[in-house]
Amino acid sequence: MIEVEARGKLEGSFNKVLELFNQKAKFIEEKDRFSLIYFRHEVVKDVREIRDEKVDLRLRVTNKNAELILKYGTWGSNDARKEISIPIPLDKFSDFVELLNLIGWNKGVIMATKTFVYIYKNIEFSLVKSKYLNYFEAEKLITDEKGKDKELNSILKLCKEMSLKPFSEEEFMDQINRINNAPGMQFDFKKDNFNDIKNKFKEYF
Repeated sequence: MIEVEARGKLEGSFNKVLELFNQKAKFIEEKDRFSLIYFRHEVVKDVREIRDEKVDLRLRVTNKNAELILKYGTWGSNDARKEISIPIPLDKFSDFVELLNLIGWNKGVIMATKTFVYIYKNIEFSLVKSKYLNYFEAEKLITDEKGKDKELNSILKLCKEMSLKPFSEEEFMDQINRINNAPGMQFDFKKDNFNDIKNKFKEYF
């Protein structure tokens, strides 16, 4: 599958945006998500340094369901990447952390979010609340890469209808840097014990 996606910051009141979507869109679900977002070597201070990195590897738990996620492709404020999701047992999450550690994937960033998912005119909108940024994701999964530009244009049009402003590339990079460099949100399993992180975010497990 190819995930075509646009992202942007939610300005103003999060609850007001929720009200708008409750009026105009179909509510699908609420998600409590914990993610370990991996970097191949080091967590860079400025992600502009790794714009050529196409591998986006994550371990995450969503509503107590765990999975290994690989997104592959060029990334940015708007992108279209291949996505592979492999479900894993929640009680094996620590084993997968160790597996990745042993093959050299051991550094990255922690994210914990509350997300409200809606469908508006066949596009999935996720309104995401986190400690350091409230943002939206508008996406559609497609099977044919040839259709990605058409789908992205449709997504951007619907964002405008819902008074949502996607990031510019520079805004997107700045916001990622803000999250990645937030105090206490990076991990290095060469030094850190995952159980300490798990205990800190135990409500997700």
